[in-house]
Amino acid sequence: MPVTPFHLGPGLACKGIAAPVFSWSAFAVAQVVIDCETIYYLVKGEYPVHRFFHSFLGAAAAGLLAVVLFLVVVHASFIGFPRVIAPLTATSTARGEISVLGILLGGLVGGLSHPLLDGIMHPDVRPFMPWTDYNPFLGLIGLAPLHLACIGSAVLGAAGVQLWKRRSKGRST
Repeated sequence: MPVTPFHLGPGLACKGIAAPVFSWSAFAVAQVVIDCETIYYLVKGEYPVHRFFHSFLGAAAAGLLAVVLFLVVVHASFIGFPRVIAPLTATSTARGEISVLGILLGGLVGGLSHPLLDGIMHPDVRPFMPWTDYNPFLGLIGLAPLHLACIGSAVLGAAGVQLWKRRSKGRST
């Protein structure tokens, strides 16, 4: 399934580990940008459906595209809605969502994790294209353990984000 929610779990884990310097939103945007390729080829009925953006080279480019798109949206939001956006930056967790570093890390990690995760389960993913068609990740673990790991990382990430929020509240009082 394109734009799988399972990809978002590892991103939430990264947010839980490094909330002030990681944008989970930019991570998610990178996932969607990459899966637009899959949706396009599914609609056209062409195989393979995982092509350039599902390689590390293409995913890095897609991640950077997501960074630029996200930075434009954040900048436009500050200009157009300053009273709405300013209160959203009250915590370090929230600031990580809109900082340049957070968006850059989120977009790149989002992009680069995608071919790895899809490479485990999809035979048409070529993560090291254009240098080789070999996919060393295919079948590395089964589909159920992969999905459980993604869900588990989301749960741990959510707990980490809550700890960051509590820590931020403790410092402000």
